[in-house]
Amino acid sequence: MNTHPLPRAISWLVLPLLISLETVYSADEHQQVENENRDLVTLAKWYDPAFWLTVDGKPPGMNWEFDNEEIRLVKPRGGSGSLLSQPLPKNFELSWKWKLNAGTNSGLKYRVQKSGSKWLGLEFQMIDEKPKSSSKSSTASIYDLVAPLKEKVLHPAGTWNHSKVIASGDKIQHYLNNQLVAEAITQGPNWDSEIAKSKFWGVSNFGRISNDQRIMLTDHGGKVIFKDFQGSTLAEPGPVVPVKSGPYLANGIRNGWVDQTSAVIWTRTTQNAQIKQSGSQFIQIGESVYRRLAQSGTAEECLESQLPDGATLSEMIGACPGVSGEVRLSYFPEKQTKAIKSTKWKSTSAKDDFTAQWHIKDLVPDRQYAVIIEARASGSQNLTAVYRGSLRTAPSINQKKSINFCMTTCHDFFRRDDGFSGHKIYPSMTRLQPDFMVHAGDIEYYDKPQPWALTLELMRFKWSRIFSLPNNRQFYGTHTSYFIKDDHDTLKNDCWPGQRYGSVTFEQGKQLFNLEQFPSKPQRYQTIQWGPDLQIWLLEGRDFRSPNTMMDGPEKTILGSKQKEWLAETLQASKAQFKIIFSPTPIVGPDRRNKKDNHANETFAHEGEQLRRMIASVEGAIVFCGDRHWQYASVDRTNGLWEFGCGPGSEKHQFGWREGELHPSHEFLRVAGGFLSGELTYPFGDQAAPQLSLRHHKVTGEVVSEFNFTDQ
Repeated sequence: MNTHPLPRAISWLVLPLLISLETVYSADEHQQVENENRDLVTLAKWYDPAFWLTVDGKPPGMNWEFDNEEIRLVKPRGGSGSLLSQPLPKNFELSWKWKLNAGTNSGLKYRVQKSGSKWLGLEFQMIDEKPKSSSKSSTASIYDLVAPLKEKVLHPAGTWNHSKVIASGDKIQHYLNNQLVAEAITQGPNWDSEIAKSKFWGVSNFGRISNDQRIMLTDHGGKVIFKDFQGSTLAEPGPVVPVKSGPYLANGIRNGWVDQTSAVIWTRTTQNAQIKQSGSQFIQIGESVYRRLAQSGTAEECLESQLPDGATLSEMIGACPGVSGEVRLSYFPEKQTKAIKSTKWKSTSAKDDFTAQWHIKDLVPDRQYAVIIEARASGSQNLTAVYRGSLRTAPSINQKKSINFCMTTCHDFFRRDDGFSGHKIYPSMTRLQPDFMVHAGDIEYYDKPQPWALTLELMRFKWSRIFSLPNNRQFYGTHTSYFIKDDHDTLKNDCWPGQRYGSVTFEQGKQLFNLEQFPSKPQRYQTIQWGPDLQIWLLEGRDFRSPNTMMDGPEKTILGSKQKEWLAETLQASKAQFKIIFSPTPIVGPDRRNKKDNHANETFAHEGEQLRRMIASVEGAIVFCGDRHWQYASVDRTNGLWEFGCGPGSEKHQFGWREGELHPSHEFLRVAGGFLSGELTYPFGDQAAPQLSLRHHKVTGEVVSEFNFTDQ
């Protein structure tokens, strides 16, 4: 470690629905009884306390009374007193009568099963309310999922109501006083949408059939009486074969430019639900053919020369073709489903590669948000796909709290290291629970084969392919992310404005990244403060640069004059203890001698030295660099400026430096894939100075270096 100054098990009784009045069975005997009594499910002894346990595995306490064929909750505990039955048949019809005291909230849950430390299931809500209430939390609702009819007949508190639940396969029905008032099919996109917008998001197979499902009489506060339980086992329904059709959302969700109150959300409609894992391979064209096509090839010949005869891109390994459709965004602070906001439906088309984006501006600082995309075919009312992700907004500039973040660079599809799952770093970073992540460029490589992305169509193919890999898609759909572009994901190696690659101009490549394939923003550089002591800068290193071939001097630039002035002004104005500058290319280095593309090279020596002096003069400023295929920490010995390179995001993508070949500026060197993490903490209390810990990781997450910065 280097320290640096600033610079439980629950036993169950037998199923009362399936036994005689006197006998109690073991679990194995219970299964036999169930098999022998498929035609009869009676609650003959439902009023016997021996048939129930509380949710923490204890016999019913004094808060429940069992008398005169009634179960009465007489001393509510607000949750801990809820009662669980023994396992139910998979398919059943169950009816009962109930009476509430004024102000009582209760319910009967069914298909209840253990999820973590909790017992969760579908709920027939029972609550004292106005007769015409029709929210997802009103009486007879499928709680938090499906609202009942407004025209339901509800008898007031102190009088009896009659309820019935029919659960047959994936079909659920709620009856109130002999009227069908709510129903649902517990599979398919419509159900997925309801779950995504509810408190049950993330609960595995919620509401679906299981081998161990129970009923629960809930204690939510207030007195309630249950009586006249009757039920029957239903025959196993025939299988429901869902009709599958797109559009789907195989590329998930991406977000970007997240600050305290706003974010940009991106998605894309696809023909298929997953990446194509089998299919044709691209043709390996010769070097001379490639060079000719790269210099002056038409879009048609650049594509056809790499496809097998008669093949289309949608038939190739890794394909994730787009398709037109309609999408809608919904979002809400997690656990606050009543605060949900939804946009209007938006059409997707081939013009923008079937992508859609939304800029939302009404967010609350330091809040985890659920982000939901629904898709449907154009002109249809039926959902075809639902994807739920999340993001976290930055805390206010006055809110002291620990911050965790990660950084990566250098990906491509054929140098991934976890097969068709994607890249290993993403599950590893997820375990760190980062507040945000920065991808510092070279997110894909246009100028590498299979295919050489010499056309806009092939560039789009590469983007849809790498972001349909499950590891990658899952991470970016659930974490606040910032994306920086570099040369390989703009056009080609070491590119600058005015150049072309095959049939694609620099301007087209720039627009593809800036406005189509990633969350868009007119100005590509930005600074965001994460609390009072951490501020980050995201630099744009391609759009404003001079040609590499231009003579070095005051006019030669990578950042451009406006961005450079902005960087200097905002750094000087910042009151954050730590100022992290995320650059797509090195500013300190060192770099390889043959490179001519960044501030650590002689070709941009003038601006490089200017930037190093300027950044080093700002207390707490540190550079984080993408681009390089090795991990390092280095210090400009002249100016005292630290730079950290995160290394490539794959075990198959390290090269360019020899292990052990230390430069005088190196404080750490590792020629291997991995990622970088940062952690801002207050180890001496909120009133003391913060500490910034920077760590290099292997792709599997193990820490291989640690540097701690503090002003104490």
